[in-house]
Amino acid sequence: MKRLVTLVALLLFGFAAVPSAFADAPVEGRIGRAEVRYMEGMIDHHQMAIDMALDCLARTDVSDSLTEVCNAVIEAQQPEIEQMQAWLLEWYNIDYSPLSMAEMTDDEMSDMDHGGMNMSGMPATDPPMMMGMFAGFNRLEGVEYEVAWFEAMVDHHDDAVHMSERLLERDADQQGHADLRALAQDIITVQTDEINSYEELLLAFENR
Repeated sequence: MKRLVTLVALLLFGFAAVPSAFADAPVEGRIGRAEVRYMEGMIDHHQMAIDMALDCLARTDVSDSLTEVCNAVIEAQQPEIEQMQAWLLEWYNIDYSPLSMAEMTDDEMSDMDHGGMNMSGMPATDPPMMMGMFAGFNRLEGVEYEVAWFEAMVDHHDDAVHMSERLLERDADQQGHADLRALAQDIITVQTDEINSYEELLLAFENR
């Protein structure tokens, strides 16, 4: 009898330990579609941040502190892009790559600006978000550029936080992939901290 109770307990523990979605299995229905939208959207979103970071690293008129921040953005977000690409392929058989703004042709930029197709082959519903990240940057230098960069990145991080919160709300019953929920929560935590740090830097600029 004791052995039977132990076996039942082990089986129950095993079922409790099984994740809500198998590691390599797609999630059906609305949760699955939400996961795909989130990963594709966040890959593009991260690529925009990397493009901004590369823009600042290409300049010679920025401070060492901004250079350090830009390097940190690339080091944090490039691996996350690669992880989400791997999950899309493993879970949903989707081979997805972002299109860097720096790699876009003039025609592609024009299409984006006039409501053309975005990287997913879907209508570009918000091209101003894509293009506005760099609005006026080429006219700014030194401190003015740094202030504009931090302001743009605060808004950009805020979007990432809200995207992640929406995914967690959609999957409140934890029917999706636990790894993706963990990444979304990490993005919320890390990028909220970075927003607070950037706001402190902006306040320091104002008090000079």
